[in-house]
Amino acid sequence: MRTKAVAGIGAGLTAAALAVFLASIDREHVPPPRPAPEASRPAASAEPRLYCEFYNFASRTPKVGFYFTAPTGGGEYAQIFQKEADGEQSIFDPRPAWTHVRDGDPPTLNSPDGAITINLYGDAKGATRPASVASGGWFEAGLRSTRYLNLEGQCRRTAT
Repeated sequence: MRTKAVAGIGAGLTAAALAVFLASIDREHVPPPRPAPEASRPAASAEPRLYCEFYNFASRTPKVGFYFTAPTGGGEYAQIFQKEADGEQSIFDPRPAWTHVRDGDPPTLNSPDGAITINLYGDAKGATRPASVASGGWFEAGLRSTRYLNLEGQCRRTAT
């Protein structure tokens, strides 16, 4: 009986202490949020870029992608990386120079060893599907290579 009385008094004191604590919390006053430290942004690259991806035969998943720095006035594109469907990625340093033949129909990018040609159909004069805002800047392209065979795909130019 004495244990029950001590337990009851302990429970009552705990409940009273909890009630006092909850009453002392001021729900109206919220401390101002602490400002987040300003993250340093990476410097934007001034050189335009070109990304091309080419799809498997069902045109559902990318099989290979190429990323280039686009020339501002010259005729060569420098390849930054190449990504395969299995997730393998090759980063190039130094960057191989691909030649850009603009006067062809369609314009083409040719690998340094001549094994890969990228036809830039949407970049040609009178292109049937040129890049537009509606397409997200993507335009039609085609890959010609012994390794990848002939694949359809698309390319997009970006500012960085």
